[in-house]
Amino acid sequence: MAVLIAKWVVFVLVSLLAIISSVLMITCKNTMHSALFMILAFIASAILYLLLGCQFIAMLQVIVYAGAVMMLIIFVIMMLDLKKEEQLRMKVTKTKVAGVIISLLFMLMLIFVMGFNSVKGKMGHLASIGDAHTIGSLLFTRFLLPFEVTSILLLAAMVGAVMLSKRKSFKGENQ
Repeated sequence: MAVLIAKWVVFVLVSLLAIISSVLMITCKNTMHSALFMILAFIASAILYLLLGCQFIAMLQVIVYAGAVMMLIIFVIMMLDLKKEEQLRMKVTKTKVAGVIISLLFMLMLIFVMGFNSVKGKMGHLASIGDAHTIGSLLFTRFLLPFEVTSILLLAAMVGAVMLSKRKSFKGENQ
């Protein structure tokens, strides 16, 4: 019983952290601070996945989103000239109002669906889907060929990106 109460308390605290960091990400004026709040929201989501027993999805959340995607976003932010963008910041437009209305409708739809439809299923079944051992054994037995083909395609894409960047740098030196 005490473990269940502790999990509930951690769930509530991490959920509040995710909600607060998401709101701060949207409302923050500084772009770099928004990116850092997004990382915090991703990490809070990973903790929620851990509470559900989905270790593999939690690892993917941290490695792919909080790691790789956010590094890409931070590098783009650093390369852009944001001082010009901040000077040209627009006031409230029709697009922003439409975005708020659509977001509120989506939130009401989620509340409606979650309020009237209880989540069915057993926690053990959900944990076995996101378990790292189950996914690993499936990747290296049943889905070995698609896994290897995907790795070769990703390797070819990386080699292509390196070759394109090298070709552009060589063209710049010749001119």
